Amino acid sequence: MVKHGIDVSKFQGLIDWQEVKKHIDFAIIRCGYGSNLESQDDPYFKRNADECTRLKIPFGVYLYSYATNEREALSEAEHVLRLVKDYQMAYPVYYDLEDNNTTGRQSNQTIANIAQTFAQRLEQEGYYVGMYASLFWFRTKLTSPIFNEYTKWIARYNDELNYDGEYGMWQYSATGNVLGIDTMVDLNYAYKDFPQIIEEGGYNNFSNTNLTRYKIGDEVEFHHVFLTSESTQPLMPYRHFGIITRIVQGARNPYLIGQDAGWVNDQVIERKIRYLSAPDYTGNSFTDALRSIQEDASFANRTKLAKLNGIENYTGSQRQNDELLRLLKEGKLRT
Repeated sequence: MVKHGIDVSKFQGLIDWQEVKKHIDFAIIRCGYGSNLESQDDPYFKRNADECTRLKIPFGVYLYSYATNEREALSEAEHVLRLVKDYQMAYPVYYDLEDNNTTGRQSNQTIANIAQTFAQRLEQEGYYVGMYASLFWFRTKLTSPIFNEYTKWIARYNDELNYDGEYGMWQYSATGNVLGIDTMVDLNYAYKDFPQIIEEGGYNNFSNTNLTRYKIGDEVEFHHVFLTSESTQPLMPYRHFGIITRIVQGARNPYLIGQDAGWVNDQVIERKIRYLSAPDYTGNSFTDALRSIQEDASFANRTKLAKLNGIENYTGSQRQNDELLRLLKEGKLRT
């Protein structure tokens, strides 16, 4: 079922949300623009977010980007995090990519890196991220496959959107009129049930006891991978361990390994990898070093450790033990 909504910023002034609630299903509120400076907060954001919260109007937020590199994108992500930490938002956090004089002057690959940096920082904190731009930008600038990983909010003021890819919202007018708002306002259609997706997934400060077991940054060992987050056909990986870089709550395979090493789920993950460390050990014996930190020094355990750290056919040779001892002293010995 299509939902009808608006997006607002300081340019809509003081809004009578009690009246507006009668005419909309949701709102997307600008929280700010650019880097993490209080002077670049939207001055009406707190009031708008507080009123939507009080009146139980489902809402999301957007930040207008001026980022020209990944460092600035990270600051813009921190800008959002500072402002939204106290709100439960049933619609996504959107990254507004449309400024032709800053972000728009960068290469398409740089824009993709900017967007991914912003999104991954928000995802680390459990937020559901989307990308906003005009249809022209999606066709000419946001061309990287990276943008297919996030829900899209597309602006085109026409009777039809005419976009072949997948999208979740369409901004179809910039000249709408809604009782309770004294100015013209943008109008939108939402085609996904974002409140269900976000609340059930535990995103955007909603709690969910069924959240995933692992978190971004965990290094895990697994016996199979999947091509996408929803694939059902398991594939044999070229390596059996890696770092979780993204989590899609509620997906069949919620964990992305590395940048493109495949997706995994709790069933194919065998364990979280931890590292042994013996920085104070000064001897030359790998066996004694293990004993010094109360670890099993048996040949069977050393064989297991060797395999986990890329040494096949462990025989206990001096060369093999020296390499394992080096990793142990540096705190890099997988276990």
